[in-house]
Amino acid sequence: MIRRNSIVTKLWLTILVLVSLILFIVSVLMLEFFNSFHIDQERGHLAKLGGQVQSVLLQEGDASRTVDQIIEVYGANYILENGTVRSNFGTEVDGLMTELGRQDWEAYQAVGETSIGNFSSFDDQAALAYRTTFSLETGEYTLYLIEPLDAISSANEGARTIIFWTVASAIIVTTVFAFFLSTRITAPLREMRDAVNKTGEGQFDLRLVQKSNDEIGELAGSFNAMSSQLSTYVNALDRERLQLASILRSMADGVITLDRHANVIVTNPQAQPLLIDEQPHEVVLSLYEDVVAGAPEKTIEVKQLDHYYTLTVTPLLGEDDFEGAVVVIRDTTESHRLDKMRTDFVANVSHELRTPLVTLQGYSEAIIDGMTESDDATKEFASIIYDESLRLARLVNDLLDLARIESGKETMQFATFDLGEFLPRVMRKFNQMANEKGITLSTEAPRHTIEADGDRLEQVFTNLIGNAIAHTESGSIRLEASAEETGFMIRLSDTGSGIPKEDLPFVFERFYKADKARTSGGKAGTGIGLAIVKNVIDAHHGTVDVSSALDEGTTFTIRLPYTQPQA
Repeated sequence: MIRRNSIVTKLWLTILVLVSLILFIVSVLMLEFFNSFHIDQERGHLAKLGGQVQSVLLQEGDASRTVDQIIEVYGANYILENGTVRSNFGTEVDGLMTELGRQDWEAYQAVGETSIGNFSSFDDQAALAYRTTFSLETGEYTLYLIEPLDAISSANEGARTIIFWTVASAIIVTTVFAFFLSTRITAPLREMRDAVNKTGEGQFDLRLVQKSNDEIGELAGSFNAMSSQLSTYVNALDRERLQLASILRSMADGVITLDRHANVIVTNPQAQPLLIDEQPHEVVLSLYEDVVAGAPEKTIEVKQLDHYYTLTVTPLLGEDDFEGAVVVIRDTTESHRLDKMRTDFVANVSHELRTPLVTLQGYSEAIIDGMTESDDATKEFASIIYDESLRLARLVNDLLDLARIESGKETMQFATFDLGEFLPRVMRKFNQMANEKGITLSTEAPRHTIEADGDRLEQVFTNLIGNAIAHTESGSIRLEASAEETGFMIRLSDTGSGIPKEDLPFVFERFYKADKARTSGGKAGTGIGLAIVKNVIDAHHGTVDVSSALDEGTTFTIRLPYTQPQA
């Protein structure tokens, strides 16, 4: 369907109007030409007839009847006047003479004059009049020849009819041709319009066929070049956008970009804690308002849902005005946790060192001051001092071991050995200690090799079995291992006092002791044995878990791979 305001309609109407105007002008000129041509012919005809009449009259005199015969042959009307009037008009000649006297006569061929007018004798129709003056022996004569223009009008009417149908046919042909031509011209333009619309919708791979070498063909070539360049630019922008999105997603810090109306433009998942329904948190908005007020940059620290965040807001300045702001959100929870751990570590080490040091100082001062009453008392004080020094040495050694393992400076010496021989050997070291407390020890392990650091793994099970014996009275301790698809699962279970449920998440932290439930009369531990256990198992690419219930016992579950992954 062709729209009224389409270029096809406009071009078609332009051609049609232009051709119609030209045909109208040509028709008018042709009709005028035909009319003038016929009138000139009639003037010549009357002039010739007048000459013949004049010759007859000169030869035969004014009484000759030959004039009437000639006039009748030519079908004209005449008046011959020399004081008297001779005519073939009959009684209307007087009125006709009066009308002829009022005409504007024009000279014609130097022998006569002609005039065109509407005469009542011809029913007020147009007629062509010719007059000439000549002399005979009987006096001066004036000859009038009058011929109605009916024939000329008929000829002109026929010409008008022919011209009308010719013009109508020309307009019809022009209409068809103009429509065909405009359609052919605008067809590539419509293709370009559709291509531009599709390009605007994101289809940048469209190409037009260049069907001609004229301006429209050049326009198609220019469109193809533009589309290619636009596709290149858009692809480059998409790559940059994807790279930016990938960078934002991989950043450890959260990023929120706000426009001048505080609407979120760009963000990443790390910034979600400070977004509410994809809108900035009130803390972010408060900082944004400070930046809008003129602050160059502002940084604060906030706490949100047990997390600590450091917010830095920087304004985005355009060429002339404020465009928005960028908010960088750094999660400092781990930093706070590490600070707390350092503080707790110093406090725990101070506490753990203070007890043996106070004991050493007190008993050594008693010996120095001679407060012992006998050699047995002195030996008892010396034994206590020795035990406390051993405890202090164990604490220092455990701290050094833990520090080396956590720092990565302690390299695991992996070797392949039989776990079915290793576990019973470790358990046998505790037979005497278990017998003294009436504890039954049992071990069950398959004969299967494992790649591990034997010394460190022995340290792990020594700590676990020692803790189990320390917190079990007249019960049993069982160490069993089973082979699974990817490695060993090793369980150490006791029937001791157990660990409160609320303390289970913290048992592998340094210096943590569940004293409320695990007090015993044995030797106190250093509080970092389980921390060493976890770090050694992690270094073996394994896992360690604990489950326990008060007064029912504790179970440690360790999973170790058969072989260590290649570095």
